[in-house]
Formats: sequence, C-alpha cells, structure tokens
Amino acid sequence: MNTHFREILPEAVFQIFRTEAAEAEKKGALTDAQLQCIYTQRYLRMWIPAALGGDEIPLPDAVALLEALCWADGSVGWVVNLGAGANLFAGYMQPEAASYFFADEKAWAAGSGAISGKAISRQDGYEVQGLWKYASGSAHATLFTFNAWLYDETGHPLKNDVGEPVYRSFAVPAEQVKIISNWQVMGLKATSSDDFAVNGVMVPALHQFDLLHPSPFHQSPLYSFPFLTFAEITTSVMLSGMALHFLDEFDALSRQKKPTGFDQLLGNIPIVERTWHDVQTRFQHARTHFYQTLENIWCVHVESRSLQADQLKAMKQAAGGLAEASLQGVEKLYRFCGMTSIYLQHPLNRIWRDIHVASQHQLVSPLYHAET
Repeated sequence: MNTHFREILPEAVFQIFRTEAAEAEKKGALTDAQLQCIYTQRYLRMWIPAALGGDEIPLPDAVALLEALCWADGSVGWVVNLGAGANLFAGYMQPEAASYFFADEKAWAAGSGAISGKAISRQDGYEVQGLWKYASGSAHATLFTFNAWLYDETGHPLKNDVGEPVYRSFAVPAEQVKIISNWQVMGLKATSSDDFAVNGVMVPALHQFDLLHPSPFHQSPLYSFPFLTFAEITTSVMLSGMALHFLDEFDALSRQKKPTGFDQLLGNIPIVERTWHDVQTRFQHARTHFYQTLENIWCVHVESRSLQADQLKAMKQAAGGLAEASLQGVEKLYRFCGMTSIYLQHPLNRIWRDIHVASQHQLVSPLYHAET
C-alpha cells in the first residue's frame, strides 16, 4: 500500500473516490459524492491565482497530489488534472475576465489544446465557430477553453511577420457550447471527455488569452512556466499514479491467488518474482528521476524565470521515461493475472483499461518522444 499517498489524501476522500469508481463508470461521469470531495478539497483551485481565491500550489507539490489522485482512481485523477490545468489559465487572463470566470468556488474549465475552428474579428471581439475534441470533465464544466485560428472581418486568415497563420486562446461560458456526447471508449469512462462545438458565438476580446508568453498579470512562477513542459509533466504523472494503483492490486492478488497447476501463491512463482522485481526497479528508478528533474527545473525557474533548451529537454525525457515505465510495468504484470482480471468491474481490469486510454495521449506517445 502506498502509505505516503494516505498523507496527501484524507482517508474519507480516498474511500469515496475508490468505492464510487464503478458507479462513475456506469454513469459516464463522476458521481455526486466524488464531485463534492473535489470541491470541498479545492483540488480545482490548486493553480488559480491567490488574488482570485486560489491556492497557487507550487508545481512539484501539485504534481504529487495529482499522482495520488490517479492512484485513488484514474478517472478522478484525470478529470481533476485536466480541470485544474485549464483553471491555471485564470492566471493568464485579464483580471476582469479571470474574475468573471473563476470567482465561483466551483469554477471548472474543460476544453481542448488543439487549434481548430475560426475566430473572425468583429468590432467588439470575435465570432467563433468550430468543433473541438476530448474536453475532459465536460459534464461538470462551467466554462470551456479552446484555441482558434484568427481571421479578419472579410474572412481572410491573419498571419504573423513570417507568413504563418496565428491563433488565440479563448474562454466561453458552458451554456454557449454544444456538448457532443460521444465519449464511448474502453477506459477513463467517467471522465466525460466529450467533443464540443461553438456555433457563431460572439466572444468579447477580453475573453482571449495568451499561453505562449509569461503572464503580465501575475508574478507567481506558475504563470511563467513553459506551458508545454507543464503539460508534459502533468500528463505523465497520471500514468504513474494509475501504475502505482495497479502495483498495489497486483501485490494483493499475488498474495492470495494460486494459479491453476501451481501449489504456490502467484507471488512466489520464480518468473513472477523476477518480473515483479524488474518492474519495481525500473519504475521506481524512472519515478525518482522524474521527481528529481522536476524539483531541479522548478527551482531554477523560481530563481531565474529562465529555462534553457537542454533543461526543457531533460524534463521532457524524464516525463516520457516515467510514462513508458508505468505502461510497460502494467503490461508485464497483467500477463500473470489470469482470468481474475478479465471482468470489467475488477480493479485490475479498470486500471488496465484506464492506463491504456491514457497512454494514447499525444504527450506520452512514443511518436512524440522519438528523436527526430
């Protein structure tokens, strides 16, 4: 059992997240009890500016919390991670807009990082239309954020000084989007990661924001840390949290189950012992390296607000290594679980499905981490 996570998550909160997981899967969204815990514990406000009543938790501490949440339940951790990560945008918005969207204690941003759709310049802002995919937490969101290509009033695409098309990030209230309920997938079922459409909505210029540069509105290091690196870190740690849950469940199974044809418990069979040791060694090495790299890069950023390309590359590699070790470890051990793990309601099955869906995220793909 990962006892250190019990120091991060209150016992009652952990129990609700874990015991409600099956019901949340059936529902296709988090349960009311899970949601109440998220609001009460202020998980979605971890990266909202203090000026707006947020907590501004330093990145390493927040990442450890997110890993613990994914250990409690993959869908809970995923939704909180994506929701809190999108709520970070409050620090990049003009104060009036940030207050409009995030003053409510239950403010919850869902959305997409993909650049899609059009934002056509109008007198008081932009007319936006488009379709975006995979808005995790859409069932609970109070606002949606997205990126859209910019067009002038005549419908021609705007370009920068070197002739490249330009885009902006936008936020709109949830009631102005159409949720397309198409999240019919094998894992992370309770994340309600549906597509959404915006059809001809007028977005005030005040409700656009820029994630490509440090925020001019807040001095906290959270709002100048490179957002792509931030996303690499927080995506990878979701897989490690799920892997830690899988390791706990496998350890429990290995102490109880005697496979057909064996007089020994599963955990005492030599090939299982060797594989368990190998998985643990590789995973813990990758995890230790990840957290050490994260601590180092965060300290440098806090002190200098300037990170070099080699430092960002090292963090990307550490994040990719953690994601890969997490997935590989689950894969190797799952082969020993036998028929016990094929039932949809068994925790081992749910974790296996969740981590395999999570592993398809672009930022943990081997294609993303391949040297080019």
